Amino acid sequence: MEILIVVGTLTGRGGIETCIRSLAQEACSNGDLVRVLALCASTADGRWHEGLDYTELEDGSPSLKWQALRGIPAIARACRSRAPDAVVVIYSSTIALVKVALALTGLRRPVVAWLHFSNALKQRTSLLRHAQSHLCISSEIAQATAALPGVRRESVHLVHNGTPMAAVELCERSQQGPLRIAYVGRAMMGGQKRTDDLLRALARVEGDWRLQIAGTGFRRDDDEQLGALAAELGIARRIEWLGWREKPWEALGQVDVLVLCSAYEGFPMVLIEAMAHGIPCISTDCSSGPSEIIRSGKNGWLVPLGNGSALTERLQMVVAQRALLPPRKEVRASVKDFDSRAVFRRIRRAIESTISAHGAGRLRPGH
Repeated sequence: MEILIVVGTLTGRGGIETCIRSLAQEACSNGDLVRVLALCASTADGRWHEGLDYTELEDGSPSLKWQALRGIPAIARACRSRAPDAVVVIYSSTIALVKVALALTGLRRPVVAWLHFSNALKQRTSLLRHAQSHLCISSEIAQATAALPGVRRESVHLVHNGTPMAAVELCERSQQGPLRIAYVGRAMMGGQKRTDDLLRALARVEGDWRLQIAGTGFRRDDDEQLGALAAELGIARRIEWLGWREKPWEALGQVDVLVLCSAYEGFPMVLIEAMAHGIPCISTDCSSGPSEIIRSGKNGWLVPLGNGSALTERLQMVVAQRALLPPRKEVRASVKDFDSRAVFRRIRRAIESTISAHGAGRLRPGH
């Protein structure tokens, strides 16, 4: 099978990039091929696609009008050069561009929407009815997609997100001294990630703890504001700011628990990655994803969104009673269904069924 993935604006440091790279690697191991066509250059880091079959438009722009003008011919060229079995899009706004490009080439191939955004974000969901099938990363997103006008329920496939686990080693825990707490991802004052909620909660925790933050501010002044808040709360000396790291788990060293305090997610990769390392997680019960990953007491705990007291109480519990942290191997075993190999198999089956239902495109012999 050959899949063409068309992407728009990406930072180069997000979960979408991780998912695309993982899919391409698993496809290669299976004898399939994934090509990536980017309609805009990565805004923060262009190294994410190293080793992939990747093409990027010159002088790319995040403007949708520009992407329509330059993107349609580029997609048509990519399809003519090697006809894919299916075209996968990350943004709903790209669906129309792909449909036009396929019409220009005369190829009858299905368009598959693989969205990675929470229902909390306003998107052009009306365009999803023009895709032949939908790969959904959470149950909440799958239910919302199936309920959209013009979307056939049988075209919606729950596939989740995954991370490679075979080569991942369990992270060491501290045996004594302060409890080692980690935060990995974009650091934000308010907004989606609500990193300031974590700082305020920790300021009320009694006992010995240390926080490591692996990630940089999303906006220009986030780092500065969070640093000022930590100083104001009197906890600055307990926090280590690691900045953005390509391999955050290696940079963190010992970790006892990871915290996610987001207002919303699509399907938080950081929870799966942490648990693959045997790290239990405390997360807000936000839309969408955490409730499908976390099993209370088995691999972590959920706390109500916006409830700072509940977050403080849960942190206080593990600081005071480290023995309550579930065993590393059990934490890792709890997310085996999110291994990238299992996720790839679900995605491949969904695309195969779409090709069969659409009556277009033939799988490569032997695949």
